[in-house]
Amino acid sequence: MSMKNAEGFDSSDFLSCPICGGSKKPLRILCPTLLYGNEPVYELVECAECGTRMMKPLPSQEVLNQFYAPYYYGSDWYKQQAKGRVFGKAMLPPGQSGKFLDIGCGLGFFLEGVRLSSNWKAYGVEISADAVQFARMKLNLDVRCGELSAAGFPEAFFDYVYVNNVLEHVRDPLAFLKECRRILRRAGLLYLSVPNGPADSANMIRFYSSEGVPPFSRSGHLFYFSQTALRHLFRESFFEIVSSRTYGIRRGLSALGFYPQKPGWKKHYWPRPIIPAGSSIILPPEKRRFPGYYAYRYRQARLKMLPGLWKIGLDFEIVLRAV
Repeated sequence: MSMKNAEGFDSSDFLSCPICGGSKKPLRILCPTLLYGNEPVYELVECAECGTRMMKPLPSQEVLNQFYAPYYYGSDWYKQQAKGRVFGKAMLPPGQSGKFLDIGCGLGFFLEGVRLSSNWKAYGVEISADAVQFARMKLNLDVRCGELSAAGFPEAFFDYVYVNNVLEHVRDPLAFLKECRRILRRAGLLYLSVPNGPADSANMIRFYSSEGVPPFSRSGHLFYFSQTALRHLFRESFFEIVSSRTYGIRRGLSALGFYPQKPGWKKHYWPRPIIPAGSSIILPPEKRRFPGYYAYRYRQARLKMLPGLWKIGLDFEIVLRAV
C-alpha cells in the first residue's frame, strides 16, 4: 500500500528513474526526514532496475539550505587543510600543473591545502553563500557560489576536478556529471568519492524497522547509488574508470549486519532540534599533531583500501578519465 506525503508524492506515480530511466514501479522502503519542523515527510524508494535508492520528492532548495546552514561547516578545518596538502603531493600528477576545481569546497581549507602544496591553480564551487564568503575573504580563494551548472566555467577549462562526497547530494546526478565532463579537457581526471548506496542507507532502514518513526537523514543524502547505477552514470556522461578502491570496510560490514554495531548508534537517527539558519561559522582550535602525522594517516588509510568496488565497503574512491 502506497502512502501520500505532504507534497502528494505517491510511489505509484513514479514515472522514471532519474538515474537509469527505468519505468518499473519502485520499491517503497521508508519515510526519512531532513529537518524536524514544518517540512514534508519524504519517501525513500528503490529503483527496480538499477537499484538506486532516492528521496522522493526531492527536497526543495529551501530545505537543503536549512540543512547546510553555516554551523554545518568548519568543525574539522585543520584536517581538511592537511588533507589538501597531502592530496596535492600524493594524488595530483607529479611535476605537472594545471587548473584544479573542488566542487562542494565548503570553507575552502582543502582547496587551500592543495594550493599550498602544488603548482596547480585552485578554483572552488560551493552552494553556501556564508562558506563562499569565508573562502574568498579569509583564504583569498577563487570560489564561486551556487550550483556547478551556474558557475559559468568555459568548456574544457579544467585539468582535474575533485568531487568528494557531493554526487549523492545533488538533485540531478547525471546532469552534474555531464557538466563535469564539459568543463574538463579531454583525458582530464575526475576524482570521485561516493558512498556505497546499499551500505550507506542500511542503518537508516534498520532504525525505521525497529523504531517505526521517520529517521533523521543525518547525511542529507538524496541518492544512494548501487554499483550498477554508478557505472551507468559514468557511461552516460562519457567517463571511463582509471582506478577504483573500496574503503570503510569495518563500517560497511557493521551497516550490513556482518559486524557488531557501536553502542548507541540509533542516537544519530532520532529527531533533533533545528539550529537556526543564522548560526555563524565557528572554527574550533586546531589540534596540534607531530610533523608528518596527516601524511602518515593518509598512507595508513590507503593501505586499508581494497582495489575495485566491493559491496562490503561503506565508500568508494573512483578516479575517472574524460573520454
